[in-house]
Amino acid sequence: MKKQIVFLSLLIIALLTGCRSKTTIPVKTEENIRVKTVVATAGEISPVNEYSGTVKAFREANVGATLPGKVEKYYYREGDFVKKGSLLAEMSGELYTQAEAERIAISKDFERVQRLLEKGSVTQQEYDHIKALHDAAVEKAEMLRKNTRITAPFDGIVAEYLVKEGENYFFSLPLEPGYSMTSGIVKLIQTDQIKVVFEVNERDLCFVKPGTKVSFVCPALADTFHARVSSIKPIISTITRSATVEAVCPNRNFTILPGMSAHVFINLPAVKGTILPVSAIYNRQGSSVESVFVIRDNKAHEIKVERLASRNGLTVVREIEPGSMVALTSKDKLYENCPVTLVDR
Repeated sequence: MKKQIVFLSLLIIALLTGCRSKTTIPVKTEENIRVKTVVATAGEISPVNEYSGTVKAFREANVGATLPGKVEKYYYREGDFVKKGSLLAEMSGELYTQAEAERIAISKDFERVQRLLEKGSVTQQEYDHIKALHDAAVEKAEMLRKNTRITAPFDGIVAEYLVKEGENYFFSLPLEPGYSMTSGIVKLIQTDQIKVVFEVNERDLCFVKPGTKVSFVCPALADTFHARVSSIKPIISTITRSATVEAVCPNRNFTILPGMSAHVFINLPAVKGTILPVSAIYNRQGSSVESVFVIRDNKAHEIKVERLASRNGLTVVREIEPGSMVALTSKDKLYENCPVTLVDR
């Protein structure tokens, strides 16, 4: 029995030793990663900032009367061009008629008191009292006379009548957004020039000043228009952290209409450095750090970079040298010092 046990033990050991001798450990070989590359060049890029804007009339006014009253007649149609001082509308004149009658009556009393003062029949105090009443009556009648005639304060276009003929005019604020919030009868706008209004972030305000050139396009129009910054509101919004900027543009053909949307572009100062395609920049998932892979001696080396300016698919950085060979493809497969094969250089 003991001999049998010893024999079985030797047999098992022999079998195990034989299996181990036949087992081979695979050797891992590192394959080259195929990449396309581009050569970085020295240069500069002039970045362009884009803003969303709105077109507004160069000048606008809701022209109204001093006192409430009925609109009797309009002399122009909406869309008509009018000169400064043109009679736009007439209001009912009941109050003016009454004030004029009072003025005439007091004027006669004033003339009589003047003659009596010259004769010494009235005191200076009585004369001064009648004169004050006369002057007040004249001013009241003149005010009410002007109230019956609504005239244009500047050359412009009749944009809209806020009250219809025959309706009574009262002081009220218009509810239409984007225009002046004052009560009126006629909306008058000047559009031989227009304003483009847009918001500029506080970080970019250092690049914008009165006289700065801007360009803009309106989606409704095919042309590109050019304007100059006319004013910058000296207050930063606590909500948007931006300031309101206005740029003025000639509009001689009246092509640009108030209310249109606009995309505004401002050229910023040129930034010098090493120029790369934006597609060469790599950003690992879950990381905000950007980098590029520089190829040297057929091996990849990762270098962190910061975009200083970008335009037309190119970006400028300063962390790599001009002439460096930079990977364009397979960036997600590359790692530090990994071997690569260059293709289609």
